[in-house]
Amino acid sequence: MPSRYDEVPDSVPAPRFTGPAQYLVWMAVFVGVVALVAGLLAGPIETAFMANVYINGLILFVLFVGIAYTFVQALSIGPAARWLRRFQTADPQEQLPAPPAMIAPMASMMGDTGRRTRLSAGSVRTVLDSVGARMTEAGALTRYFGRLLIFLGLLGTFWGLLLVVSDVGDAVRAVTASSTGGEADVMRLMAAIEEPIQGMGTAFASSLFGLAGSLVIGFLDLQASRAHNRFYNEIEEWLSSMSRLAAAGPSTNSDGEVSSAYVGALLEQTAETMERLSVTLERHMRDLDEVMRRMAQESAAGQQEATRALRDEIRVLVRAIEAQVRLNRGGGGNP
Repeated sequence: MPSRYDEVPDSVPAPRFTGPAQYLVWMAVFVGVVALVAGLLAGPIETAFMANVYINGLILFVLFVGIAYTFVQALSIGPAARWLRRFQTADPQEQLPAPPAMIAPMASMMGDTGRRTRLSAGSVRTVLDSVGARMTEAGALTRYFGRLLIFLGLLGTFWGLLLVVSDVGDAVRAVTASSTGGEADVMRLMAAIEEPIQGMGTAFASSLFGLAGSLVIGFLDLQASRAHNRFYNEIEEWLSSMSRLAAAGPSTNSDGEVSSAYVGALLEQTAETMERLSVTLERHMRDLDEVMRRMAQESAAGQQEATRALRDEIRVLVRAIEAQVRLNRGGGGNP
């Protein structure tokens, strides 16, 4: 009759890591659409860009760096997925390459014998926390690029508004100082407000580039985050299956011997159980000591109260006996 242990495989299920290909396609299509729109509007965009070459150039530089970083962030999932697939299918004696930085803590914790199940539930949670922290750290820089683009757009906007205010004041003073009336004043006024209009162009162009760049980075970051979340979920499902196998029971080899991986998992689980039991017993012992001390205090107080009451009763009884003795003596002396 087959035992239930024969139904448990001696290795973890093969992971099905899909990689970031789907999200990379979405990101590439979106960047292509943005480039197409920019090409169709090349004339107006060039005019807006020339309003302030330095600030707008800085905005575009940050935008290109942010786009490249989001693609690198999404592409980093591919090597991690390939390493995990090779980790699962490789022979125990095979020397694996160094794991990618994203899953380095997980690879270190699983060890060289990770082809077999030996992860407890606590170890799985620790591994997932480490991988999630790496992913969150990678996504923080992408969000910073988006906020930086908004800041640069606002910086260009306020810079342009400062130029507008300054140039308008200069124009009004120039026209007032040389005012002679007639068409000449109108021409001088139109010439004087040319620079304020350029300042407004600087303000609106910088704001346009900053907000548009932030929109592009935001969409790319969304797709990269979705790729990371799916990869994280796949790791979680894989490690959860490892944890379930570790709790299911021992697996046997062809000779009928229990696998060393199960023994290691059993010892680890036993150690964790003993540690939790020790902590629980220690806590209960402290509670028991507190209860015994309280009972001793209450018992001592009760004994003192009972002794005091007994002493009062004895005192009353002695007085009653003395009174009765006096009455008897007084009654015996009469004829």
